Amino acid sequence: MQGFARDSIALRLNLVTRLRSWRDDCFFAPEEGVDYNNLLDIGTKRLLDLDVRRVILQSEGVIRIRDYESTLNRDSRDISVEATLETIFGKLSLKVAV
Repeated sequence: MQGFARDSIALRLNLVTRLRSWRDDCFFAPEEGVDYNNLLDIGTKRLLDLDVRRVILQSEGVIRIRDYESTLNRDSRDISVEATLETIFGKLSLKVAV
């Protein structure tokens, strides 16, 4: 028996991986990921949220974002994201800390 993730579990894992990926960090896909390097500065939370939402919406299987909330800690340069998504598998709750 193979231990591959499928359906909503695979989608959740893909979303977590994509949201933890930094733009320009992967040599074969430099445009993938969130632009954390440029957007974890003062006054850029709105732009960071837009980029995170873009990555979520461009993920295969995601239809729309129903609810979205993020918390940015400027001192430690951490962001946590909580979202409720409508996907091809139904409703999906997502929590990611970067």
